[in-house]
Amino acid sequence: MADGPEPKKIPLIFFRTTAGSEPVREWLKGLDESERQAIGEDLLRAQWRWPVGMPPCRPMGNGLWEIRTNLPTKKTARVLICL
Repeated sequence: MADGPEPKKIPLIFFRTTAGSEPVREWLKGLDESERQAIGEDLLRAQWRWPVGMPPCRPMGNGLWEIRTNLPTKKTARVLICL
């Protein structure tokens, strides 16, 4: 096995309102399991293999990135992350 740099994990933290709710987490919990799994896989890919380019991750400027997931239901989910 080749000795290479160990993958660096970037932290993914859900936005939390001042009242303590986490709207993105609540949205995810309301999705079908297959949709949650697809989004989770893309978030893990970004978290462990950063930087990830197109098509899943697109820079929006000023440290804001969009992660797009094509869902099994033929919809597209977009999750924004800030680095």
